[in-house]
Amino acid sequence: MNPVRPHEGSTGRRMMERSNGVNKRIGITMRVIRNEGYSEERDALSKDWEEYIREILPDAILVPLVNEPDSVIDTLKGLKIGGVILSNGSDWGEFPRRDKTEERIVKYSLGCNLPILGVCRGMQILNILFGGTLKRGIRKARKENHVRAIHKLDLAEDTPFKRLIKTDKMKVNSFHNHGILQESVSNQFKVFATSPKGVVEGFYHPKKPIVGIQWHPERRSPSRPFDKELIANLLYKGRL
Repeated sequence: MNPVRPHEGSTGRRMMERSNGVNKRIGITMRVIRNEGYSEERDALSKDWEEYIREILPDAILVPLVNEPDSVIDTLKGLKIGGVILSNGSDWGEFPRRDKTEERIVKYSLGCNLPILGVCRGMQILNILFGGTLKRGIRKARKENHVRAIHKLDLAEDTPFKRLIKTDKMKVNSFHNHGILQESVSNQFKVFATSPKGVVEGFYHPKKPIVGIQWHPERRSPSRPFDKELIANLLYKGRL
């Protein structure tokens, strides 16, 4: 896939207008669930997300984004969304409607400089859209379990995250079977965290407010203090 380009006609100034310096509306993408009994697909969002955002940013308004590629940009504009979370759930290619919706969200966000946080699948999608690749079956490739696990992170020294990370022994939760290897990261991102065996756990764009993390901040994790600082700085302030 060719790397994404900004959506034509996007304007940053209007979308980045903030009340008291902060736009409190955060858009979040949803997974697709196929209900075989009713022969239909349904968009869904884990309740963990609403509870987590309410806990760490009590004045934020979390806006679920329906997987409709033809209308999602109108939603972002109409509701004046100030930042976007590309959430977890399902794999790239499993539900094309979601893939296309998130691709359009990313293109639009690039054009108006909207902050983007990619979580688990969301991080993987960012890497694919920016020209990187995905490794399927991490446990087999790296002999390292990333499904329902806790593991430590190896942190890069020269990153803007150092001031947010208060420990050299940070650990995170892990719920993914596919992942990104260092040799397959888009050349537009800089890696700031890896697992002990080299699976990429966190990256950022050096010129845009874009961060990808492989772990789940909305689920209980030893990384909770860092996650709160990251999300508040990225989605509320548009910077790290």
